[in-house]
Amino acid sequence: MRDDLLPVLACPVCTEPLARTAPGQAGCRNGHRYDEAKQGHLTLLPVKRRALTADTPEMVDARLRFLGRGHYAPVERALTSVVADATAPGVVLDVGSGPGTYLAHALDGTPHGDAAGRLGVALDLSAVAIRRAARIHAHVGAVVGDVTERLPVVDHAAAVVLDVFAPRNQHEYARVLHPGGVLVVVTPRVGHLAELAAATISVDPEKERRLHDSLRPAFTLRSTEDLTWTMELTAEDVHDVVHMGPSHHHVAADTVFSPETVTAAVTVSTWTPAR
Repeated sequence: MRDDLLPVLACPVCTEPLARTAPGQAGCRNGHRYDEAKQGHLTLLPVKRRALTADTPEMVDARLRFLGRGHYAPVERALTSVVADATAPGVVLDVGSGPGTYLAHALDGTPHGDAAGRLGVALDLSAVAIRRAARIHAHVGAVVGDVTERLPVVDHAAAVVLDVFAPRNQHEYARVLHPGGVLVVVTPRVGHLAELAAATISVDPEKERRLHDSLRPAFTLRSTEDLTWTMELTAEDVHDVVHMGPSHHHVAADTVFSPETVTAAVTVSTWTPAR
C-alpha cells in the first residue's frame, strides 16, 4: 500500500485516518493495527458484518480475461472521460472494484501524465479480486472492505466515486465524496446480453427507477448516456462473460458455449451531491 494513500483510509473500528506504523503495517492513533498482505493490500472489514458472497477465483479470472480483450471498451472510455474532467481534489474510489480493471483505465486517462495523475483506491469484498487490484496500477491502493457498510474511507476524500455494476450505498457515497466531486454509476439496460438470456440473469425492467431511488435524495442527476454496441464473441468470450458475474453461481462450470454476436446495452450516469 502506498504511504500517501493511507491517510485516505479510515480505521473500521474507530473511523480515524490510518498511517504507516511499521513496515508492512498500518494503524490509527487509537492503537488499532492492520497488517499489509504480501500483495500490498489491506483488509479493513467491519468488526460486525453480514455474511455476504464475494467473487470467486473463477469469476475474477473470467473478468480479467474478458475485459482484457477490450469488449467493454466503451465503458472504459466513458469512465476515463469523467475522471479526466474531474476538478475536485481527492482520489478516485472504485467501489465494488473487482480486480480494478476499470479504475486502472480511468487513471491512465488523467491529465498531465502518470507522474502527476490521480491516485485511486480499489474496494471490494473479494480478497481474490483485491489481490489482483493491488498490483494493477502504480497509483492504486487496494482494500478488502464491505461496500454495503460504512466504507473504510475518510470524509470527503474522493474526487470521483466509480460504481460499475456494483451495489450502491447512497449515504456512504455522499459522506466520502468531496462536495465538488462526482459519482459515476454504470448499470445494465434491458437488452444487455440479450442473446445470452438463457445463461445470464435478466435485467429488471424497473432498473432505472430503482437506480434513482437508491441515490436520492443525497444525489442529484447531472447527466446520463446510453451506450449500445455489438460484440463478436468467441466461445471462450461467451464463457467468460457468463462466469464473470452473478450468473456464475447458476451455470454449470462445464457448460459448452458457441461463438455469438452479443448486444451490450448500459447506462452511464453521473451524479453530484445534493445541495
